Amino acid sequence: MYRVVISPSADADLFGILRYIAYELGNPQAASNLADGVERCYADLEEMPAAHSFCADPLLRLKGYHKYPVGNYLVIYRIVEEESEVRVVHIFHAMQNYIEIQKDEIEGNRPPY
Repeated sequence: MYRVVISPSADADLFGILRYIAYELGNPQAASNLADGVERCYADLEEMPAAHSFCADPLLRLKGYHKYPVGNYLVIYRIVEEESEVRVVHIFHAMQNYIEIQKDEIEGNRPPY
């Protein structure tokens, strides 16, 4: 079993997404459904984190980043085998250019947010 560690960036991502859906779009039920889906994702990652595909980008794949789709969103994470951890680094809308954002963070061109 793996320990799932949620980064401050991923936590902030989720908070912002849920707030946007509930208040800006006026759909608290959709926000609740997404929150439930993300919780199921985290539970799945405790058991079988390698069951989900690597990110398609060669650099992200080389660095070990996986993606787990939850509705219209992608949970981006890495598996750290030596610590039996899954580190969730971000949650992006599937239409966002998450590859470039994540690559910029890896390369140090953008601070993690």
